[in-house]
Amino acid sequence: MGFYYGPSKQPDEEKEPGGCMEALILTRAAFGALAIPIAVLVGAILGIVLLFVAFSIHWLAGLLYIGLIVAGVAVYARWERKKFPGETRM
Repeated sequence: MGFYYGPSKQPDEEKEPGGCMEALILTRAAFGALAIPIAVLVGAILGIVLLFVAFSIHWLAGLLYIGLIVAGVAVYARWERKKFPGETRM
């Protein structure tokens, strides 16, 4: 039996990628999706550890570190507010 359009024999089936290459592609996609959340978690844990280190050095160093964190959050909030100027503010 032939086909209406094209040659009278069935085309060869394409091989699906398998083995190591497919595993590497899936691994790269998974790590690509998880890279930013993992970086945020590691950064938060590092920040907490540095807070304990600052307080273990001196209580004033700990308070200065907390002030640095608060100033960083304030600068980030101001930057975000300038980034989207048309939105309503609460």
